[in-house]
Amino acid sequence: MKYKPKKDLWYGLMLLPISLFCLLFGLIFPFYFEADVVAVIVIPTIFFPFGVYGIWCWFGTSYLINEEQLVIKQGPFRKAININEIEFIEKNSHPLLASAALTFDSYVIQYKPYKTVIIAPEEIESFVEVLQIRIGGHVNKIKGM
Repeated sequence: MKYKPKKDLWYGLMLLPISLFCLLFGLIFPFYFEADVVAVIVIPTIFFPFGVYGIWCWFGTSYLINEEQLVIKQGPFRKAININEIEFIEKNSHPLLASAALTFDSYVIQYKPYKTVIIAPEEIESFVEVLQIRIGGHVNKIKGM
């Protein structure tokens, strides 16, 4: 089952303008500014990928629960977690950590010993319900739901 991410307006107001600036600056710089060859190559090479990454993350984040894995997609990155390795899920108490969440209202999944990932699906209740069904009785704790 595929879940869309929950998105905060504040994240969008930070991420999208910065990403658009990076895209436009990376594309316009070589044509608009009189610069040497190195600057014409280096500036777009640095700025353009950041812009693409930001927009790709905003529109390309999703969570997929299949029979054996939880697959987290954020832009070009994919992370697959075996469902039977999940130890617990809890509400995130540090919402500004870098994560696959586009909102301050996020959740931490701990899997394996000492490995965590932060997520924020739109329908967290349904997400947890499906996860519990797939896990069976394996999850020790689901906190702060």
